[in-house]
Amino acid sequence: MNLLNRYLQEVSKYLPKARRADIVEELRANLLSRIEDREEELGRPLAEGELVGILQHHGNPAFVAGRYFENNLGLAFGRRLIGPELFPFYKTILLMNLSITLTILCVVLPLVARAMRSAITPSRVLMPLVAQFFVVTLIFILLDRGKNHWLNRWDPSKLPPMKTAPDDGPSASNIFAFIMMVVGTLWLALTPRWPYLMLGPGALFLPALALKPMSSWTTFYWAIMVALCGRLLLQFLTLFRWLPREKARMADVILRIASLFIGVLLLLKGPNYVTSPHPEVAHWANLNFEICVVAALAIHLWGAGRALISLRRERHQMLPARQY
Repeated sequence: MNLLNRYLQEVSKYLPKARRADIVEELRANLLSRIEDREEELGRPLAEGELVGILQHHGNPAFVAGRYFENNLGLAFGRRLIGPELFPFYKTILLMNLSITLTILCVVLPLVARAMRSAITPSRVLMPLVAQFFVVTLIFILLDRGKNHWLNRWDPSKLPPMKTAPDDGPSASNIFAFIMMVVGTLWLALTPRWPYLMLGPGALFLPALALKPMSSWTTFYWAIMVALCGRLLLQFLTLFRWLPREKARMADVILRIASLFIGVLLLLKGPNYVTSPHPEVAHWANLNFEICVVAALAIHLWGAGRALISLRRERHQMLPARQY
């Protein structure tokens, strides 16, 4: 039953700590009962391939664990749209997205209203929030529909080996980071074509404001998109354990250094990232953009430093015992 133990070990990484032991025992009892019933039907012990089939049918460890989160009922309008496996991540990302959108609106709408000499109506605030709700919900509905086709394609025989002292690891956070990166990358990729996604009704006033980006902005935009896609690929490989931890951290450091390089070049290109016939609008737009670049630089610098320290610590622990 080594394969069963490896499966339960993987499920436990995604479970809430307070209920982890009880849930694992419940899953063990259910799976053992299913295995015993199958063996009774066949009149012999199951072969490893048959046990793989039972575990594969039971579900991906991450999705199985998602069913056990408290207050996790899913989203349904007549029929289920988002299942309990993805619903906790949907709630978190939706709240974060709405918070970011509301923060942007608090900065952009007053500037637009002042430049256009118009009032801030409730619809100008509510419409972007409603749009974000529908966009994020649609993405998660598509993820839920496709999870059995591509997210749930996994091989139980490739589960990590049993550990004498299983660690909690960052597995649950990896799932959250991956889904958040998918949503964020799509959001950023679609924003140039549909600026309404970021600015809401304020996007209707962009022609009147005559904002013009700097000449090299297209190059920077595609460099940022390539870096985001690289991080998305890295998180996908890490999520499904297709990349060793040390190589994943090294790749993470490389991507963060590349992002730092892009950010430093952006800072050197400032402060006139955009121009406009309305000086006040251009000033606040450039100031907010510069703040975002500095914040991104700080995040990547902290992440690269943390990854380098972890790599150094792991290599130090693997030194030959003769040094001591």
